[in-house]
Amino acid sequence: MDYEAKLEEAKRLYKSEEFENAENLYREINDELGNKEPELKAKALIGIGACLREQLFFDEAVPFYKQALEISPKNRKAIMGLADSYRGLKNWDDAMKYWGLLLEDSPDDYLIITRIGDAYRKKNDFKNSETYYLRSLEVNPRNKFALMGLGDLYYKNKKFNKALEYWKRLLDINPKFINILTMVGNIYRVWKQFDKAIDHYQKALEIDRNNFYALYGIADSLRGKGRYKDAIKYWKKILRKEPNNERILTRLGDSLLKIEKYDEAEEIYKKVLANSLNKYAIIGLIRINLERGDLEKATQLSEDYLEKFPNDTRIVLLLAKIFEDSGRSKESMEIYEKYKAVFKDKKEFMSKLASSTIENFQNEIDELEEYE
Repeated sequence: MDYEAKLEEAKRLYKSEEFENAENLYREINDELGNKEPELKAKALIGIGACLREQLFFDEAVPFYKQALEISPKNRKAIMGLADSYRGLKNWDDAMKYWGLLLEDSPDDYLIITRIGDAYRKKNDFKNSETYYLRSLEVNPRNKFALMGLGDLYYKNKKFNKALEYWKRLLDINPKFINILTMVGNIYRVWKQFDKAIDHYQKALEIDRNNFYALYGIADSLRGKGRYKDAIKYWKKILRKEPNNERILTRLGDSLLKIEKYDEAEEIYKKVLANSLNKYAIIGLIRINLERGDLEKATQLSEDYLEKFPNDTRIVLLLAKIFEDSGRSKESMEIYEKYKAVFKDKKEFMSKLASSTIENFQNEIDELEEYE
């Protein structure tokens, strides 16, 4: 039996992504070999593991790689396959154990070093993740995976300057890296450097004119610049593809409110609330009624809101302020007694109430954090 030829055929099927056929042939070879020719058997076992892993059967792949290691303890393909299978299972500790074995023989393998950095990042271990990414870049300063990982690590930890540093290096390597373009745009948007943000989102749209994150980023940047009519065009473009996206609908409602199209904004918010209890839609309705001067309706909506979201200090203070400005100081203090758990003490409540206005509420809502 020419097992070498059969192994080559199985390998060809694997490379052609005919994973089930390749797996069947590798299994056939493994069964026929029995305990003969251990080197070829190890190849068959690794082949089975690889096919299972490619089909996302990570837990089934593990024992085949381990059997191969019993025959060939230093086999890099088996060790790598095991590590990648554990990665697929999100078992980061076992994955790192096997990647560590590979590094013992190849300490400058920057791709393995990067994988370990990725695993630590998944474990929320900032320090070790950073260490391995930087070590990888010492070996290969143009390692795009490490540059991407470092950027993501810093971004998620709100170290935006550092994230920008590494993502810009990545864009120097590949200026059409669309998700990095939008992430850089996000940083500039957080910093309220809206023109720079829009520039990066536009570059992303040159690659994919329907990219959600770029369209959203431009719309929100235009909103930040006070160009609400232009923002509305982008919110509506997104809604053509995602007509029930609540976040986009509430953003559209906010922009309509800003240009005093209260009836249209109200219709949008009510559409959202017909399908779910969306806090931003309720806040939008409160804002509309404040703009209309209907304090009774705004009061009712605020009370309803606090029944569902009692920890929102903005609405607590707004409701107390409405009562105070209406000469109903007793009811204002009743609001404090009912929701005092959200304040450090009465002094804090009184201080915030004294420094607030109903107009402040509108401004605070406009300053909502992008990722709230």
